[in-house]
Amino acid sequence: MSQFMKQAFYKQRADFQKSLPARDKKYTLCSGVTELRDIPYAEDGLTAHRLDLYLPEAAADQKLPVILNVHGGGLLLGCKEFNRYFCAKLSKLGYLVYSIEYRLVPDCLFFDQCNDVFLAMEYIRKDLAKRGLSQQIYAVGDSGGACLLTYCASMQNSQKVAAAAHVTPSVLPIQALGLISGMFYTNKRDKIGLFLPSYLYGKGYKKGAFAPYVNPEHPDILKALPPCFLVTSENDNLQHYTMQYEKAMVRQGVTHSLLNFPKKKELTHAFSVFEPDLKESDETIKAISDYFKKLSATQHGGTYELR
Repeated sequence: MSQFMKQAFYKQRADFQKSLPARDKKYTLCSGVTELRDIPYAEDGLTAHRLDLYLPEAAADQKLPVILNVHGGGLLLGCKEFNRYFCAKLSKLGYLVYSIEYRLVPDCLFFDQCNDVFLAMEYIRKDLAKRGLSQQIYAVGDSGGACLLTYCASMQNSQKVAAAAHVTPSVLPIQALGLISGMFYTNKRDKIGLFLPSYLYGKGYKKGAFAPYVNPEHPDILKALPPCFLVTSENDNLQHYTMQYEKAMVRQGVTHSLLNFPKKKELTHAFSVFEPDLKESDETIKAISDYFKKLSATQHGGTYELR
């Protein structure tokens, strides 16, 4: 990667971080939720290896289902703090929500990001075991986080995909995914696909074992996915990614549901995360929760003993 491109990425990331104080002034964390911040999930001291935990106060003594949240940002920027208000609203519906930080390009490759997610998942698995609970476990990601989560879920269920990435998946079972405005495609001839793949997968990736899987429609990926709830909108600049991927899911028989909001200027890319106070954001969060609950009711209780 050229030094020029690295500096461009770092500047974009720095500008994003500068926007967070204004965001925290604009939004208020919803009441009735406890937020525990910056919990290390690895012992290496990296700030990127931390997570936040959201617990609904009203259900503190109950056996709660779990949601893992993976933030967006095109895999180049973003942070768990940006998703605070979204995660708190999910938690208030009756979930333990773990919001995962991970390293960003150009400081690492996509495969390192997958490893970070799996490292966090192993921490979560052990944390849940300490709580002595049987849990229903789901995951939600937006934009680049949805892309990362899609691949991680497929690696858990496909030894071929995991081996090609040289990644060892977590054994924490993910029962379903919520994928919001997913940046599913890095292989198109567009602004993403023309420059990002070599930075994500490494120089010369086209000759490597993972090359076939850069296409997210590869059968090994799709057939390994758990049930998925897809969210997009007419004003989402990546709507065509979601609509194309939904058709690929249909072809491969992936259990899924699609929520596609009509044209409205406020309903832009990943609006439920970017603008959590919109009524449509509340509708999205509830729809994801309802999808998870419906699956749980049809999966013989849908719980796993954690050890």
